[in-house]
Amino acid sequence: MSDENDEKVLFKPEILSTVKVHAGYLHRIKHYSPCNKCHMTFAIYIPSDEDDFPVGNGNARKMPLILYLSGLTCDDTNVSQKGNAFETCKQSGVCFVMPDTSPRGHEKIDEEESASWDFGIGAGFYVNATTKGYAEHYNMETYATKELEQVCKSIDFINDKVDFNRQSIMGHSMGGHGALTLALRNPGKYRSVSAFAPIANPSAKDCPWGQKAFKGYLKDENEWKMHDATELVKMMEPGTMKTVTKAILIDQGDADTFYKTQLHPERFQEAAEKNTKGFMKYNVREGYDHSYWFISTFMHDHVAFHAIKLLST
Repeated sequence: MSDENDEKVLFKPEILSTVKVHAGYLHRIKHYSPCNKCHMTFAIYIPSDEDDFPVGNGNARKMPLILYLSGLTCDDTNVSQKGNAFETCKQSGVCFVMPDTSPRGHEKIDEEESASWDFGIGAGFYVNATTKGYAEHYNMETYATKELEQVCKSIDFINDKVDFNRQSIMGHSMGGHGALTLALRNPGKYRSVSAFAPIANPSAKDCPWGQKAFKGYLKDENEWKMHDATELVKMMEPGTMKTVTKAILIDQGDADTFYKTQLHPERFQEAAEKNTKGFMKYNVREGYDHSYWFISTFMHDHVAFHAIKLLST
């Protein structure tokens, strides 16, 4: 009997904090992750339903959801504190969920602690690892696309407010890579996709971040292109992008020091345009870098872009 009770405590989500912001509430939640075999922490912003906002489909309680994937070295706190998303979420009646970027607190993996800042902790790359050690704990694709939703549904005050049939996805840098690839690998799950400065061609030899991550997480090099947004689009039949999502938005700063050396967003743009002309909007923003100053400046545009798709019938 005690073993059963211990298991329930292990898997039960724990509310770490709740703060009021823009008439809604930001919750940080810790839970055990079976797919990563460790505890994970995520955050979710839920607007107040007391205001008269457009919720869509005539349902005054259930609100759509944007999944935000952060970049290298980040956790859920970076975008919640610096992203400037919640005012527009409140105005639109859209929830905003922010997972971590990697597992933490698991058993040590050989060489993981000696790895550089762009691999390992804080750098899960939103793939399911297949290499020794990492395969047991680094399953961020499953976590982001399946397990996190299951955890949210298990929490009454979230499940009562969120319509999980209306989701969009967005991210920054490594998270932009995640947003694009997870949408492409899960057609129809996300109504719209957007990215700030995404790592758009990580399997390419001139993308050091991608080369390091894929070598470390994926034991078969033939797997790499299946986690590369540019390569995935090239594999699609012409005109089929509309089966994946309704629209894509990318913003890139031209003063971003990683723009030409790591990110290569134009390669994805070119591939997407060949698949479905005019389907994607791509903006190069003069003078902006890779930081949260850039993200916070254009976050309103991205949340509003998703809200249009999420609130349409």
